Amino acid sequence: MRKNVTGAALQLSLLVIGFPVVYLVSLPFGLTAKSLLPPLGLLAGLIVAGVMVKITEQPVSGPLTGWLVFGICVALAFVL
Repeated sequence: MRKNVTGAALQLSLLVIGFPVVYLVSLPFGLTAKSLLPPLGLLAGLIVAGVMVKITEQPVSGPLTGWLVFGICVALAFVL
């Protein structure tokens, strides 16, 4: 039960923190490939998190993987 609550909190925090980060990172750039990385990263992170939870049946590892995918995409946006 505790792992389920932790996994759900991590997933919810990805949404709550992810949306403002997407706007802060992507809006200043206009519509470019660089500006599309954060929103696509957030979407990919949410999808990967859901898939990982179903495959591994571990509610915490899925959202952590989603955070990792989102973080990589945001980092790439800054690097490019």
